[in-house]
Amino acid sequence: MDSSLLKINKLKELLEASKLLNSTQDTDYILEFLLKKSLELIKGGDTGVIFIYNKDTEMLEIRAFVGFDSNITEVNLYPGESMTGIAFQKQETMFFNNPHDIKIAMGTMREKNMKILQQSLNKKQNELLGSICCPLIYREECIGVIVIDNFENHVALNEEDVSLLEAISVQATIAIINAQNYERQLKNNADLEKYNKMLKSERNKYKYSTGLHSRFTEMILNGCSVEDIILETSSLLKRDIFIIDLFYNISNYVFSYYTDIDTVKSINYNLIKYLRENKTSKYFNDDKNLHFYFSPIMVNRDTLGWLCIVADNDEYSELDNITVERSVTILALELLKLNELSNMEQTLKGDFLDSLIVNQNKDYIVKCAKNYGFRFDMKHQIIVIEVERDKVAISEEEHQKKFNKYIRYYYSVINEKINRIFNNSIALIKGNKIIIILQLDNDNNKDKIKLFLENIVTENNISFFTRYGNKKVRAGVSDEINSLENFKTSYSNAIQAVRMTKNIEGENLYYFYDDLEIKKMLLNNDKKDLEYFISKTLGPLLNYKKNTRNEYLETLKIYIKSNGNWTYTKDYLHIHGNTLSYRLKRIMDLLNIDLNDYNQRLRVQIAFEILDILPVI
Repeated sequence: MDSSLLKINKLKELLEASKLLNSTQDTDYILEFLLKKSLELIKGGDTGVIFIYNKDTEMLEIRAFVGFDSNITEVNLYPGESMTGIAFQKQETMFFNNPHDIKIAMGTMREKNMKILQQSLNKKQNELLGSICCPLIYREECIGVIVIDNFENHVALNEEDVSLLEAISVQATIAIINAQNYERQLKNNADLEKYNKMLKSERNKYKYSTGLHSRFTEMILNGCSVEDIILETSSLLKRDIFIIDLFYNISNYVFSYYTDIDTVKSINYNLIKYLRENKTSKYFNDDKNLHFYFSPIMVNRDTLGWLCIVADNDEYSELDNITVERSVTILALELLKLNELSNMEQTLKGDFLDSLIVNQNKDYIVKCAKNYGFRFDMKHQIIVIEVERDKVAISEEEHQKKFNKYIRYYYSVINEKINRIFNNSIALIKGNKIIIILQLDNDNNKDKIKLFLENIVTENNISFFTRYGNKKVRAGVSDEINSLENFKTSYSNAIQAVRMTKNIEGENLYYFYDDLEIKKMLLNNDKKDLEYFISKTLGPLLNYKKNTRNEYLETLKIYIKSNGNWTYTKDYLHIHGNTLSYRLKRIMDLLNIDLNDYNQRLRVQIAFEILDILPVI
């Protein structure tokens, strides 16, 4: 076949190829097809590479190859580097067909790229015999380079091959540009579809959010409670929900899906460690296989509590997140309302107390008394509980905020406990004090008050205030109030009893005013005289070095306070009668006294009263 006929056949194949190229928009397919077709038509070529210029990296990157290993794609060329880079930079076809020109051009290739080229070549002979580098030019801008190399083909590359590759490059450039435009169009369509979906999703979220807001608002307007809100939220989320208040108590809850209140209470201590005042947080409990999600309930940057959600997974959809956000907002409003009502109630109770003390506006007093179930035909007593303020140097605003938090909780605990013991009692906060007006019944009132104070003052000093700050709590109890006119005096007496807990040394955190008459008289004496009296009366027993010293002291104190009641003393100490008799005889021997003598018993009793205010043990 003569050369003219051969050229015609190649052009026909090229025409068919161009039709195929224009029928597809897959860039990678086009590039691979171009290389294979080029090597079919150019008999002197045995390897081929197509480089596309990356404007971001400003380098020529391999997009298709034939005759090389896949690691050839690691070769990236700068414009002007190697034969390919030179053709790109000059924007003209470069035909290298002699060893000298090839060596000079290849000498510009960086060492790293040269090593990759040699390692990637699937030829026994890696010496380049010839190369055609044809730029792909679109609108006077070079977008890449097509390269046909000859490493071991005995048919040399020639000028006719150059012309053919140039013809291929023209068709290839058009096909590549069309494919890239098509890919851009596909990307734009995909982006548009994505944006439409996002817009639709946002519309749905807005519609859901608006509907949810209307739903919760209607509930609030209809007088729903916190329980109603979390019940609705639990139903929407299909998860268990509870609220932890500022003092880490579980105040409200709905458990219908994954766990129960007892389980949550058993791990409440662990939950507390994960609560954050101004951001959401999560906790996973391995033992129970439960996921906890905590969202602070906030108003004006103040945390009122936490909405806690429980499930067996921590996956929340967008609509779930909207539900949580709306629930927290509505709960914040409801809790704020409850706080405001509580503050209003405190104000009204404070006015009532002031009116009782001043004994003015009896019509107002009677009206309030009726509202609180307060009966003037019954006896009353006043307890004043004082919480020490922080002495740490912090800002007044921060201190007051923290202190209000502590005392509000303490009040809620006290109010609940005291009304279980004395019905229709009134408790209120007054500065750093909690005032309780007791409505007494006829049974063991003093013992009941003692039990209450032991629990609420001593116990809470250990459990509550060690958790929220080292504050000491003291209390004073007034004498009994028999008429409206006595409230002012009794209130002052309760305040005085609180002060006495500070004046008297020792661990007593509360006093009854009635018990302070003797102590007030004793405090008027010189301290040295009091110490001398103790030494003279109880000295041998206080200085007794044996282990039984404390047993003897306790036995003597109980015996004296019970007015010498032998049976009561042995039962109180849980000892045998013979043991009590032995101890009393031993005590009398040590102190050289006769406990059957009234005057000597009185001296011992006075000594114990002094010990309460000036402990030397």
